[in-house]
Amino acid sequence: MHPRYAAIFGIENLELNQHFRPQSIVEQFPDQTMTAPQVTLELNQKLLADLNRAIAPEQIKHVVQSDTLAWHKGQLSLPNQQLSADNKRALWALMSIHLDNL
Repeated sequence: MHPRYAAIFGIENLELNQHFRPQSIVEQFPDQTMTAPQVTLELNQKLLADLNRAIAPEQIKHVVQSDTLAWHKGQLSLPNQQLSADNKRALWALMSIHLDNL
């Protein structure tokens, strides 16, 4: 959890030892996330604005369809345009990983 949110909710921010922290999705599957033909997706403007606000100063420049959920160099890869509740949870978890590294 990001320290900012931990402070809001009054939760002690715990971090995994680097040895146990999983690699990011892009590091696990570098060839699969960026080599397939990419279909541009139109993400809901409210969701895109919320994501960009949450990851500031970074910004999502492109949203493309991919088999895996990933974010790399301003490009967000999603399984499809309509996200399920599980996909949304995974998306916010992915964004929080990147926020922790800012």
